[in-house]
Amino acid sequence: MNQTSKTIGKLLKFSGPFRITILLSAVFSAFSAVINLKAYLCVYGVAKVLIQSSGNFGALDLAAMKALGMQAVWYVCMGFGTYGMALLCSHISAYNTVARIRMQLIRHLGTLPLGYHILHPSGKQRKIIEKNTDNLEILIAHNIPDYVQSLVLPIAFLVFMFRYDWRLSLICLVPILIGFILLFSMLKGESSGFIGQVQKSGEDISNAATEYVRGIAVVKTFGQTASSFRRYQRAVKDYADFMTKYAFSMENAFSLYTTIVNAVFLFLIPGGIVLYNLGGGAEKTIMTFAFFAVLIPLVASILTKLMHSSSNLMLADASFTAIEEMLAEKPLAETKKLQVPQNGEICLNHVSFQYEAGVKALDDVSLTIRPGTVTALVGESGGGKSTVANLIARFWDVSEGSVTVGGVNVRELDYADWMKHISIVFQDTNLFKMSVAENVAMYKPGASREEIMEALRQAQCEDILEKLPDGVDSVIGAKGVYLSGGEMQRIALARAILKDAPIVLLDEATAFADAENEYLIQRALDVLLRGKTVLMIAHRLQTIVHADQIIVMQRGGIAEQGTHEELMQRQGVYAKMYHEYENSVSWKIGGWA
Repeated sequence: MNQTSKTIGKLLKFSGPFRITILLSAVFSAFSAVINLKAYLCVYGVAKVLIQSSGNFGALDLAAMKALGMQAVWYVCMGFGTYGMALLCSHISAYNTVARIRMQLIRHLGTLPLGYHILHPSGKQRKIIEKNTDNLEILIAHNIPDYVQSLVLPIAFLVFMFRYDWRLSLICLVPILIGFILLFSMLKGESSGFIGQVQKSGEDISNAATEYVRGIAVVKTFGQTASSFRRYQRAVKDYADFMTKYAFSMENAFSLYTTIVNAVFLFLIPGGIVLYNLGGGAEKTIMTFAFFAVLIPLVASILTKLMHSSSNLMLADASFTAIEEMLAEKPLAETKKLQVPQNGEICLNHVSFQYEAGVKALDDVSLTIRPGTVTALVGESGGGKSTVANLIARFWDVSEGSVTVGGVNVRELDYADWMKHISIVFQDTNLFKMSVAENVAMYKPGASREEIMEALRQAQCEDILEKLPDGVDSVIGAKGVYLSGGEMQRIALARAILKDAPIVLLDEATAFADAENEYLIQRALDVLLRGKTVLMIAHRLQTIVHADQIIVMQRGGIAEQGTHEELMQRQGVYAKMYHEYENSVSWKIGGWA
């Protein structure tokens, strides 16, 4: 019961202003339960008149029977109407509460650092936003009214039972109490663990399915369909195993409870005989026995429904826990003492950073990027290049040291304002399912049509627009047109050109482009980078030979830095990389050039 009250408390907290309609739903459900009980008592009153006639139908009080029948019909109609009001309130509460939670989750996810989204797969996030909130919708819309009715009806029945005959009521309560004690002893501490396992297994299924679908082209190309499917199959099997174990645990407990409760007649019959022997009289004994014989199984079935509702509440509690854990993730810290940088110089001062405990992505890195210069980051995969760019953009906060802009710590800058000064072109281009114009204006919503078209022209996108059915108004993605990786990259560059931020971060901007697209992207970059402070991450070393400084990253630290000429003269790590790169680009099928 304590766990139930906690779950209801969480529900009321998340429901906000709609807690009133939830409470109204509970009140209407309670009234409906009492009204339905009154209808039952009217029917019992008719049966009582028939029994009291002792088969002499001529002596029946027809007027009383008619009145009781009319009352029963009236109570049934009132019960249905009241329960309908309860469902109306619960459904209004459910849809609006779930909408509030989903909006709250989406807004909160937008405030979290990029690291959270990397460490928490999109499949898990999607499950929490969709599946877990769906559980809450079912809870509010259906389970709450049923739970209230299942809770109120037995209490009301017990009140009437004790008023009718307290001695027989106590006798009949014995198996019910025994059943409850055994049920709670079997389920105590076990159900919550199963629910947690079921939730985790569901997340694993979602992640495996998302990974399988997203990588289907690679999977099929390299003949890994069976292997990838097996990972999904294992996740599904684990889920099925947990659910089976949970079902066996719950059903065994419920079966034992039902068996004991249904044994109430083993207590009822001897109790009726005892009452008769105590001078209750035949008629009274028959009436009492009939009352309890009909009422007790009904109470038992309602109590069983209550237990099943409690299991649904446990599932909802697990959903609340997952939602609360996501909302508990802290966004980047903000200071009240916001400062304005004196210039555009970017410095990393003895910066260390780790994504996970014990593994440093950067270790005591210091570097300076002067305004209006091009700095290139090169080196082995996993060396820390992207981490440097992400820390400058403040997608994460450093573990040690500081990142400064114009002598001001980025933590002391207004984050939204800082983002206005940075354009980022990622390796993996993300275009949304909207028109080309809307995608380009993503960073500048108020841009005019002329500004958008000029940005597309400067990004070398004229050939793309020519082949699109609706030109710049063509929708990209589902139910729209599909673009190649290089074409998407040029659209992304048009977006950055339109934003015209003074600082540009490039993360392998030409990584997935063919020769023609790479040439056009390079021309677009010439426009984008003109007069800007640039940090460029590159594997194609010929694109960075004219950079003002080249930083060679290795195992989370700086191995070398200098211009192309300086680094080549040293014959160190960079020179070796450059020679290997030249050999790779000159390679041909059948041997070396």
